Amino acid sequence: MLRFSWLYATRNALHYRAKYSVAFAMIASFSACLALSLFSFNGFWKQAGAFARSWGDITLYANPAMVDLMAIPRTKPGQIGPWERVEAGLPGFFKDELKAAKYYSGSFVDGDAYYKTGKMDLTAMCVDKAIPLWGVDLAEGTMPGEGEALVPVSMRGSVALGDAVTYVYKDRNTILNSFRFRISGFFLPAGRYSGFLYLSREQYAALDPGRPDDIFFVYLANGGTGSSFPTKSQYNDAWTAFKKHIERTAGSSAARYVGYETAAGRYGDSKTIIDFFQLLFGIFLAAIVVVSVATLINVVFITLIDRIKIVGTFMAYGMRRRRAVLLLSSETLVFALAACTLGVLAALAATGPLSSVRFLADNWTIAVILGGKRTLTILPDAAAVAATYAAGVGIPFAASVLATSTMLKGDVVRLLHFVK
Repeated sequence: MLRFSWLYATRNALHYRAKYSVAFAMIASFSACLALSLFSFNGFWKQAGAFARSWGDITLYANPAMVDLMAIPRTKPGQIGPWERVEAGLPGFFKDELKAAKYYSGSFVDGDAYYKTGKMDLTAMCVDKAIPLWGVDLAEGTMPGEGEALVPVSMRGSVALGDAVTYVYKDRNTILNSFRFRISGFFLPAGRYSGFLYLSREQYAALDPGRPDDIFFVYLANGGTGSSFPTKSQYNDAWTAFKKHIERTAGSSAARYVGYETAAGRYGDSKTIIDFFQLLFGIFLAAIVVVSVATLINVVFITLIDRIKIVGTFMAYGMRRRRAVLLLSSETLVFALAACTLGVLAALAATGPLSSVRFLADNWTIAVILGGKRTLTILPDAAAVAATYAAGVGIPFAASVLATSTMLKGDVVRLLHFVK
């Protein structure tokens, strides 16, 4: 009985290499695209976790002005204010009651930066508060001093180092205020948002004198890793504990002005964006599969017509139809294995150059996909390579089996008398 032979399959695959060349190129392209997309999505999911935690496991927001206003009992002259008392007890609260692994505090001042060719919405922040959170990576220039500020690198096409810029903002006491500064440098995107105007500690204090920290970036001891986050009840417990801390100091009315945002919620936003991109990649790859399969089936028909009588002779001498289908389809298997290997190697070779590309746009979606440093994180792994081989070899082989089975329907006599 005639049996399947890898040597026979390889010899025939090489013999028909010219006819298989287009299909080979399409399978290799599909495999390269699939492998690279799987490697990239590995990085997307890792960056999504880092993005979600860029502002802590839970971000607590307070309104110091309303706490002072609504505090009961009222502060007597000469006493420190309610929020100052709340703030004084926060280190002990976060350490002993909330059991936080670490926390950072800060505050923002929203405004518009006006320069000679236009304006940009920027949020002023003390650079010393930003460094421990997400870092400040300079693209050009130096850290800000008195009368200076760091601006996003996205402004580098509109302004230059040393240019004067006017920042118009609202503080707690005036409807409109302004501050004129020189640009000391440009910083690269970092964290979930990079539309900041970084000022020195002294300069930020002069922007709105006496402004207290009102945002707290808290990393919980049970914050989890990767896509594992605290439960809703744990988040709610942390928020409730923060409110009770304010309530003990300033009364229940003051404790109402507290909000929070969670890493799990930010991860959910990231998941929505990544799922959308996965859908787009899926549609793109499906289009390549349809064209590749159609091309491959056409090639299989052409090569099989040339040998239909030979196959009929094999079957007359005892080869079963199932073995004949396997024998002829194995040629496609050899080509698919070679093409898929070439595609995977191409994807692996592309990871280095692609990982060095940096996207400098200050865009929320880009931050979600690429993470704080705005670079592609491409993570090859065995599972992605295995999935690429399964699809890159399995789909062409299945298409070849379908085409061959269709051609070999009928009895041996019909095959022996087949005329092209």
